[in-house]
Amino acid sequence: MLDFESLSPGIQEKIEGLAKLNGWDLNRTMDELVIEGIAMGGLTMAVRPKATLVPIKGPPNLLGQKGPAKDPN
Repeated sequence: MLDFESLSPGIQEKIEGLAKLNGWDLNRTMDELVIEGIAMGGLTMAVRPKATLVPIKGPPNLLGQKGPAKDPN
């Protein structure tokens, strides 16, 4: 979860200003910020990046696969 004390002083001031503007306490303000961030898709950006996909080039028979199945008829 988001820890207020670990944020930079400038961000702390902005959060405190938002709390005063809306008449919220600090806990409610932090909750609202996290909820809004998740709703806007921030959760997908907060995690580590996904691994890159490496394309495999070449026809199937070069990859150890048999290729298309023969028609049994």
